[in-house]
Amino acid sequence: MSEVNSKKIKIEQKNPVVSLEGVYKIYKQGHLEVIALNNIDLTVYPGELVVIMGPSGSGKTTLLNIIAGLERPNAGSVKVKDLEISRLKDEGIQQLLQNDIGIIFQFFNLIPSLTAAGNVEMPMIVAKKPKNERKKRVEELLNDVGLKNRTRHRPFTLSGGEKQRVAIAQAFANNPKLILADEPTGNIDSVSAEKIMAIFHQNMEKYPDKAMIIVTHDPAFRKIADRTYVIRDGQFVREIAKMAMEDLNSNGYEYTDEDSQIIAVQAKHEQSKALIEEPQELCKIESITQCPICHSENILKGYDKNSSSFLIHGSQMTTTLSIACLECHSMTFQKIAVFGIKKDLV
Repeated sequence: MSEVNSKKIKIEQKNPVVSLEGVYKIYKQGHLEVIALNNIDLTVYPGELVVIMGPSGSGKTTLLNIIAGLERPNAGSVKVKDLEISRLKDEGIQQLLQNDIGIIFQFFNLIPSLTAAGNVEMPMIVAKKPKNERKKRVEELLNDVGLKNRTRHRPFTLSGGEKQRVAIAQAFANNPKLILADEPTGNIDSVSAEKIMAIFHQNMEKYPDKAMIIVTHDPAFRKIADRTYVIRDGQFVREIAKMAMEDLNSNGYEYTDEDSQIIAVQAKHEQSKALIEEPQELCKIESITQCPICHSENILKGYDKNSSSFLIHGSQMTTTLSIACLECHSMTFQKIAVFGIKKDLV
């Protein structure tokens, strides 16, 4: 059995840190409904570093916000340490963020008036940790990220890469079980980005009881991931397994946003063909006013405007409409005619 497979079996024998099932997030923009997340399933176990990769606007940050409890899903289940996020009140979310979830932001979010040590200590002060414990933990964390000699420096005296390393130490301060990183190298140079990736990899080896989820558009994170998911238009379009050691040690592999776009177009084209097989007289979006399941009129409607989602059958241009019910929390899909070619265009 390979080292990668044996590690996977060992990891999945533990209880998951994060579990998502059938998660949808829909935003209303004027008269339009935008499906930001579309039926997302994801399970992450202790010891796993999972990367979610995709271009801007693909739903990465929305997914991270929902896992953190900063946003609520319209439908589906989101559990962190077996706690259903959608059922927690604001106080419960605050406790979860304070004790169990550490977040690393793209733009650092450091307090300018505090030193590096002060920024790392702040989450522990909020959590009312003893002073002696705080001082020891700060020293350990700043040493882990290579900033032992920068403890008394304020953010304006630090480089972008150093600021991000302080933010990483801060995220680990209260020993959370889950670390979430949103484009952690998006605001720093490539040399600093390599250092950040090395720190993530080292920390996961040092703290095997933790799980980490990184959302990024940077394919370089593929090198340190146990699993990589490609997200496009709010859907996972591909899962990529951990790279073998011989691939990790080579520079011949590169995964680009263009690749994810090609995969997404192929996936959507096959989905559209399966849902729209035979030409028939179809209704239009404005004629759908009720949930097909509970018949409530409290619904949100939307369709993907990606060109691969539209097909022509006979005299109709067709696509797939999603119907999200705010009463029974169901998500259904229906074939619709965008317009009749002969009737509307000729």
